[in-house]
Amino acid sequence: DALDHSLRTADALPASDPTLRLAGLLHDLGKATTLKDGHFYGHEHIGAGLAVAALDRLRLPRDEIARIAHVIRHHMFAYDASWTDAAVRRFVQRVGRERIADLFALRRADTIASGAREPDGQGGLDELAARIAAQEAAAIDEAALAVDGHDLMRALDLGPGPTVGALLAELLERVIDDPTLNERTTLLRIARDLRDATSVD
Repeated sequence: DALDHSLRTADALPASDPTLRLAGLLHDLGKATTLKDGHFYGHEHIGAGLAVAALDRLRLPRDEIARIAHVIRHHMFAYDASWTDAAVRRFVQRVGRERIADLFALRRADTIASGAREPDGQGGLDELAARIAAQEAAAIDEAALAVDGHDLMRALDLGPGPTVGALLAELLERVIDDPTLNERTTLLRIARDLRDATSVD
């Protein structure tokens, strides 16, 4: 049952990392309220909220609660080899580079606890890990862009405000799709074109 599975998942995680073991223990909390037609739709999101509430009552440190909730919220990802490199980068952006190891550890423990027989490569995790490593230098957040808000304000004669934030967000989307665009001159040209196309000044 779910309790036995959760205990087995926790047992399959490193004893040296009690926070991650707590994530394993709580990762399927949402299943109790999401069963429909034999599936547990969205149980990871419901479960993350339930875990936060429970851990708040136990007065765990906020950073530990955030780490546990994050890995629970993202543990139902479904990778396959058809993912493009851009899809891999978006996955890393969504999860965060600093949480990939947690997420993979929980997925492996979840698999062990389920008694599932995975082929070599842990059901694609090894392949995904290699593809993530190959994208290590790629920009996945605005801090890694070749321009920042001050650059845009100077080059486009803009004042502080939501326009600058919207332009940076769009530039990041384009760089995630095509990392070769992450060059100062290119990004300023794109930003200028975006500003002109939307008549924003």
